[in-house]
Amino acid sequence: MKNATFDFGLIGLGVMGRNFILNVADNNFKAFGYDLDQEKVAALKEEGDAEQVDATSDISTFTESLRSPRKIMLLVPAGKIVDQVIESLLPYLEKDDIIIDGGNSFFTDTD
Repeated sequence: MKNATFDFGLIGLGVMGRNFILNVADNNFKAFGYDLDQEKVAALKEEGDAEQVDATSDISTFTESLRSPRKIMLLVPAGKIVDQVIESLLPYLEKDDIIIDGGNSFFTDTD
């Protein structure tokens, strides 16, 4: 993983996600975002410090850019989309990688 330069990854760059990732970067952690919406990716890139924040709409680029063990937070709507995002991540994850569901999922879904 020669490109792995970011400490923290966040999936879901809506209002909450964008502000969260910018806060992470403001606290001296390099943060990488992922969203399927290219406009949200562009907005984060424009607003963030290029040394601390970047983003993509490519899941492979996203996971390859994170230091191992990866720390990935999901801020996506509750429900089936959480499972879909996790399924899309699984082929790229390794032992000890961490996924945090930061959305509004019902607490038993975490189990």
